[in-house]
Amino acid sequence: MKQVKKVSKNKYLNILIFMYLLTLIDLITNKFNYKDIEKYIKFNLEGNLYYSPIQFYKRKNPKISIIISTFNSELYLKPAVRSVQNQNFLNIEIIIVDDGSMDNTINVVKELMEEDRRIVFLANIINRGTLFTKTRGVLNAKGQYVMALDHDNLYANKDAFSILYKNAKKYNLDLLGFSLIGTGVEIKNRDKSNFLNYFETKVIQKPDIKKRFLGFDSKIASHTLLCLYFIKTELFLYSIKQLGDEFINRNIDEHDDTILMFILSRNAQTLKHLKEIFYILLIWPEKYSEALKFQRRIKLKERKRKSCYSYLTFTEILLKFTDNSDKLIAENHFLSWFIRQEKCKNHTDIMNDTLRICSLYLNNEYISSNAKKEISLYLNQTKR
Repeated sequence: MKQVKKVSKNKYLNILIFMYLLTLIDLITNKFNYKDIEKYIKFNLEGNLYYSPIQFYKRKNPKISIIISTFNSELYLKPAVRSVQNQNFLNIEIIIVDDGSMDNTINVVKELMEEDRRIVFLANIINRGTLFTKTRGVLNAKGQYVMALDHDNLYANKDAFSILYKNAKKYNLDLLGFSLIGTGVEIKNRDKSNFLNYFETKVIQKPDIKKRFLGFDSKIASHTLLCLYFIKTELFLYSIKQLGDEFINRNIDEHDDTILMFILSRNAQTLKHLKEIFYILLIWPEKYSEALKFQRRIKLKERKRKSCYSYLTFTEILLKFTDNSDKLIAENHFLSWFIRQEKCKNHTDIMNDTLRICSLYLNNEYISSNAKKEISLYLNQTKR
């Protein structure tokens, strides 16, 4: 029987140093231009790694926790994770939370875990919705900051984490926003618009922060995407606790980002935005997307019902957590989206929730008399 030779600590250290030197040489010679988004996307889509897996060891105290919620993601999860692994900031953890996938997603995660000890895997036994799934990831985060990466998107710059962490520390920020680029896998007619161009780049203090979210500026209200923020974990945990199990445990698959960004913005003390594009909103052709195929099998009526239920929940949260002086924000959202939209009138299975939340608005002393008349008229027409 052959005797297995043990690798000495010094030899292992030499190998580690050698791998780091190779990485350093790659960085200096600029293996490819990371600023070229088309090449960057292709690099990640092909499953390439910029660093050696030997560097992906588990940290006791990671600086950043990346939360990725998955559902039927087998075809595009690996590129998303690659865009995290190819960051030059390595002191992270990657928390993947699966929401009851019915495809090969879990096996893809297992393969990724074999090469990267920083990956933490959690799985919902049944489908619980994106709100529950994302918050479960945050509740298990050990990093000082958290970021939410959608399972079919990518980070757009190898320096993203380094720049975000440096800025968050420098200005002691609770929330640090950045921008995105929307593009397709085939890189045709990509949208170069910067969704956060209208934000100021100076540090904003509370109470001015809440004016940037869900106020009277329709542009700002429509781009409260969780994936575009670098968030202090302490703030996120406090906000989840404030929302409570009553809302977290509801099966919410729509408007979850809006719900979370609303509660985060209400609790944040400091906010800043960067002009840099760090996120790629990847438009996948339907042939690549199991999630899109699954959605096609869901009846259109059911998808509309889920959207109505999610927004109805959000309007309940708005009324509960908005300051009395700002109840007009809740009033406007409830009237403009829910009451005045015909598409929600025919969903009888959420009628009890509708009646309950209408009653909350009718009985709130800070809701205007005109709004109450409109809500009452809506109820009378619905009951007929």
